[in-house]
Amino acid sequence: MPAKLSCRMGDAYGRTTNRVYGMETQALLADYVTAYTAFLTALAAVTDLSLIKADLIIPVSGQDWAVTAGANLDTGATASGWIDAGLGKKASMKIPGIKAALVSADGTVALSGATITFLDEFLSTGDFNLSDGEQIEVAGWIRATLDR
Repeated sequence: MPAKLSCRMGDAYGRTTNRVYGMETQALLADYVTAYTAFLTALAAVTDLSLIKADLIIPVSGQDWAVTAGANLDTGATASGWIDAGLGKKASMKIPGIKAALVSADGTVALSGATITFLDEFLSTGDFNLSDGEQIEVAGWIRATLDR
């Protein structure tokens, strides 16, 4: 599948710029790594800018689903949980456009079913991180409520 290489570069004055470069489809992830490594080497040879960050973006296909009538980007929920056991550090995770069926009449969202399945992706045993790279401790989700 085709991918993109997103590069954030900076100058001597602290200004940054983002450039996104399209890539040809590669057979293996290792082939993408080889391709972007060679590209970044060539880019370094022609620019005075620093490379702050480079991200390989590989689209995931086959995951499309239809919008539900009445879906609203402004409607969301926020779940909160403990990051550090016993240290009192909490974090939150936004759930965009939450399904109305998951919201109780009082605006709370039960930490069960589809909701907890999604939130558990951010557990210390899961595959995803919160915005600053941390994860929620196991059984650490406290509550979830509809955003105002």
